[in-house]
Amino acid sequence: MVVGLASGLSWSPLPGTAGASGTVAPNSAVPFGDTTVGANAVSVPNAPIVGMAATHDGSGYWLVGSDGGIFSYGGARFFGSTGALRLNAPIVGLAATPDGRGYWLVARDGGIFDYGDAPFFGSAGAQHLNAPIVGMAATADGGGYWLVASDGGIFSYGDARFWGSTGATRLNAPVVGMAATPSGQGYWLVASDGGIFSYGDAAFDGSTGALHLNKPITGMAAAPTGGYWLVASDGGIFSYGNAAYEGSLGGTVLPSAVVGMAATPSGGGYWLVLGSGVLAGKVVGLDPGHNGQNGDDPGLIDQPVPDGTGSEPCDTVGTETAGGYTEAAFNFDVASDLQADLQTEGATVVMTRTNNAGEGPCVTTRAAVIDDAGANVAVDIHADGGPSDGSGFTVLEPVADGPNDSVIASSNVFAATLRDAFAAGTGMPVADYGGSVDGLVPRNDLAGLNLTTVPKALIEIGNMQNAGDAALEGSQSFRQAAAQAIANAITEFLDGPA
Repeated sequence: MVVGLASGLSWSPLPGTAGASGTVAPNSAVPFGDTTVGANAVSVPNAPIVGMAATHDGSGYWLVGSDGGIFSYGGARFFGSTGALRLNAPIVGLAATPDGRGYWLVARDGGIFDYGDAPFFGSAGAQHLNAPIVGMAATADGGGYWLVASDGGIFSYGDARFWGSTGATRLNAPVVGMAATPSGQGYWLVASDGGIFSYGDAAFDGSTGALHLNKPITGMAAAPTGGYWLVASDGGIFSYGNAAYEGSLGGTVLPSAVVGMAATPSGGGYWLVLGSGVLAGKVVGLDPGHNGQNGDDPGLIDQPVPDGTGSEPCDTVGTETAGGYTEAAFNFDVASDLQADLQTEGATVVMTRTNNAGEGPCVTTRAAVIDDAGANVAVDIHADGGPSDGSGFTVLEPVADGPNDSVIASSNVFAATLRDAFAAGTGMPVADYGGSVDGLVPRNDLAGLNLTTVPKALIEIGNMQNAGDAALEGSQSFRQAAAQAIANAITEFLDGPA
């Protein structure tokens, strides 16, 4: 039986669900299999729900918002939250202690907050991360925990042993979560395309890495007898090993995206949790231009690739300021802040690269990643290397060439929205060079714009060769303002003016 769900969209459970009918609403936990009756609820949080964890006996669960607000249901007790604190970075996940008497929260910057009997073993909050933290898992005895970044980098604390990572691997899609084995002697990482990476005693039982998914994977849970489930943002479930399929929300029209899952201790059921926010259910593509080590592999970077109207290099090194701050680093810094802002609004964010420590991918691959994700809108993030006496930002928009014909009108609308929001949010004027008059420049020689099948624009955030613009680009506060301005444009484009 589904109880405690607010009125909303009707749904009919598939085989293995706990009842015959019910409703699905944002911030709700939808049960399947042997989940406990009475532990389901809908909340009205101040920030979007970003994850969940179940109690040790399956009698309840906690939901956590991006502000660290905690909502406890059934047998899950409230031990504290960061809801009233000013955070340096949004919360991205939580893990419960094995006895269910405490939990940890982890922020995007690797900061850890412990409550109840959850001990503090350390954090990555003071480290410079190559990629943002996206999740965590606790050891079987509660004596430690792992943090995982979007590039698959692993940070281990307490008795959590390091078994391996994808931190040095070029990924097809960013890592979005992890799960520990029942023994605590291994873990799995899962990417947004459903690719699985297994370490320690975690057995590889299969993945969706080679499948065409309707929506990206947003989380996973381990089965107590071996195997695991993956969940997509549309509620689709993929089960492997001894993880039994108990039902899904795949094919159901949902009011918001599924952002995570938790399994019962017996492995006979699981809950799916729907997020919230004005961008819940929306997919946004971000392409931070270039990459930190492009200059180390000219054989790859210089190879020509088709760009829709001709050819261009696979990628380029990009420009840099006189002080040596590279465009690749700047682009990724802005994109990382933007990713956090969009996730706070409930969006699923697809990044074309997960760190600033690799080469490529080629501009054609970047376009394909975003197109294949079915993004509702996308933005390519760059800085310019123009004449030293020129300053300001420019928004580039696509010109019809075949593949992008159906999104020219929507891209133009987004480009104008982006220009206006960026000027208002940062105070930076539109560029006074390069043919820009009103801040918009049509371009037909860039693969990212030529090959797009989703609404897209490219923004050149100032001129790194100009001393004034370079000073702004080197400022963290300006980068955060730039990210927020782009987020405002995306929200307005997808959800309408505030």
